Amino acid sequence: MVIYIYNADFKFIGGVVMKVLSFLKDLFGFRRDSKYVRKHLNDANIRSSIYMAFIIICLEIWMIFRQTRKYIRPAWDTLKVGSYEYSSKLQLIFGWVGLYCLFIICSLAMFMFGLFYVLKKRGKKSFITNSVFGSLCIIWSLLLIPEINLPTYNDGTLINKTTTIMVYSSMAVFGISIIGNSLYSKFKGKDNMLLSIFVIVCFAAVCLLFGVKVGYSDFANPFVKDDGNVNIQKIKMITCFLTMITFVACLLIFKPYISIIMLTGIFVVFGMFLENYDKREFLEADRINYITFFVSLTTITISIYHQRITEALKDEQLVHDANFDSLTGIHNFHNFVTSINQKLEKNPAFLDDKLYLFINICNFKTINTQKGFGYGDKFLARLAKDVEASFPRDFSARLADDHFCVLTKVDGYEDKIAVLEKLVKCEAEGLYILLKVGGYKAERNENINRAIDKARYACGKIKKTYAEIYNEYNAELDKLFTMRQYIVNNLDEAIEKGYIRAHYQPVVWSNDKKLCGAEALARWIDPIYGYISPRDFIPVLEETRLIHKLDEYMLDLITKEMKNAKDNNKPIVPVSVNFSRLDFELMDVKKELNERVNKYNLDKNFIHIEITESALSENPVLLNKTIEELNKEGYAIWLDDFGSGYSSLSTLKDFVFDVVKIDMKFLTNFEKNEKTKDTLDCIISLASRLGMKTLTEGVETQAEADFLNEIGCGRLQGYLFGKPLPIDEFDNEISNGNIEISDNLI
Repeated sequence: MVIYIYNADFKFIGGVVMKVLSFLKDLFGFRRDSKYVRKHLNDANIRSSIYMAFIIICLEIWMIFRQTRKYIRPAWDTLKVGSYEYSSKLQLIFGWVGLYCLFIICSLAMFMFGLFYVLKKRGKKSFITNSVFGSLCIIWSLLLIPEINLPTYNDGTLINKTTTIMVYSSMAVFGISIIGNSLYSKFKGKDNMLLSIFVIVCFAAVCLLFGVKVGYSDFANPFVKDDGNVNIQKIKMITCFLTMITFVACLLIFKPYISIIMLTGIFVVFGMFLENYDKREFLEADRINYITFFVSLTTITISIYHQRITEALKDEQLVHDANFDSLTGIHNFHNFVTSINQKLEKNPAFLDDKLYLFINICNFKTINTQKGFGYGDKFLARLAKDVEASFPRDFSARLADDHFCVLTKVDGYEDKIAVLEKLVKCEAEGLYILLKVGGYKAERNENINRAIDKARYACGKIKKTYAEIYNEYNAELDKLFTMRQYIVNNLDEAIEKGYIRAHYQPVVWSNDKKLCGAEALARWIDPIYGYISPRDFIPVLEETRLIHKLDEYMLDLITKEMKNAKDNNKPIVPVSVNFSRLDFELMDVKKELNERVNKYNLDKNFIHIEITESALSENPVLLNKTIEELNKEGYAIWLDDFGSGYSSLSTLKDFVFDVVKIDMKFLTNFEKNEKTKDTLDCIISLASRLGMKTLTEGVETQAEADFLNEIGCGRLQGYLFGKPLPIDEFDNEISNGNIEISDNLI
């Protein structure tokens, strides 16, 4: 028991120690930063240098005006300031403002360098500007020679003379670093982080040495008044050093331990100079303030570092999320497009031998259904790694769901697809999973999104073909794809300008062949393509989830035409309106129906709602609820295309319909296939027993009509009784007596 307690205490203490060590490691910056974080810190330092340089320029201009007003103008005629005598007016000016001009030139060079760096300007203009200012810094450093001849230099201490030489030397090195960095950026077309760090360090060195020189000079060489007394305020003037060391500390924000070592060294060395200078006394209060300033500045630099690190880590995460798929860990489509465009900027011929691939995993829902969504997510993650492994050194990304895209070389792509197919089969673990790939040969000026859409389109054409794995986009597919894009892009215009119209196909009673209703069908008469078949545009609109726009427009158009017929005392017959499965998801069908019925004062019995059988398998719960609500509202619900799906009998069992429309496929080979008659007889009998009426589509012969009447099919529809017609022609057929309206319309 005691041993157990000791072990528990040891683990607790060990855990506390590890947490403390981890905290200290983070606090002083001993953890290794990523390349992104290092660049973020360097960029932040360069941005700081722009602000610092601008402030210094303003301060030094102010100092030049101050020195001119206070010292140069009063001594303009005598060339004497205090105990110092100058040989010429030029020497007088240079002696009092030369160092400030030096600092302005350095700051201007740093300002322009930082500005071009942040704006990522690496052209001719930035190269010339940086080279000019860098050269100016080097040239100005040569003025060290006349500086040595100044009275203030010859009267100064060894430290003062040494710092003067170091200021000019650091300026020359700073100028060389700017020119070197500009040369690298021009010829390499990119920035070098180490070179940019060296530029900032050199500028910081100029700032520091300037502060040391001015601060130490003020302390060591007090200005003597005319009465022989020492100007005490001049002794206290080490503010310039403190200002410059603040600039340096804020310019060089790297690791806290580096800042601590750097600031400690600088403050200790400069403090030793002040302490050991035998002519002046470093007061105890000043020493305390000096140490307090050091501690405060060090704390500030550590705080700035951690603030920047926090920002860098957040930005890095955002960049990662913007470029990588959160589920699979591989690149996303945004990164896919960006990376390819970057390659194209450097090499316009990059795509000449490349092939875009769209990869789809068919029947993936089986995995989620049988093994759960958690397993499905893990499967996708493994599959993503398989895609990367199958296409090494190629661009690959996850698009969405179980879809991936790849840009690979034309040569050898078949082998890579074969490798991926084997990996997919291994991952499937016996489940029925198929790999389908669409390909599109890349073109230089082709939009990447459009190229992937073409590869996707090629893949979709073999989605239901078991034997085919790969399908490449060709001229025939291009015609279909172009039409597809035209339909999507011009739907709104077609609706607005009335290119889409309602055509009405008669529905008759089987016993007397009199008109009992009509089905409203959408027909697109385009000014460019002419007649566009519903077989072309309806599947496209369903695939792109735009079908609700068409169906809402058709509902509005049909009810308006019914209202117009009513107002003009024309005969009105019930009209069946088609609704897609997506309509019940993308709009409120009941609301749309009621709004128009109430607006135009129509009888609900004259609007029949057709729902395709395939729609019921997508979301049966939602559809069943909606059907019940529409029935309560008084609308008749018709089941369209019965028999074209795979679950017809369960549909009749689970849903309640007023009319079942039997698909026209049942009448194929009516005369030759005896099973057709038996099948139709069974369906109609079953629907009757379930309390549902029946309608058969596609009736084209009298024999078909007679047989359907005999077995009890109540309604018939097909070319035998009339093709779909525009409203005017449909009305004319009724007016001319070609179509006789039944007295019983319900």
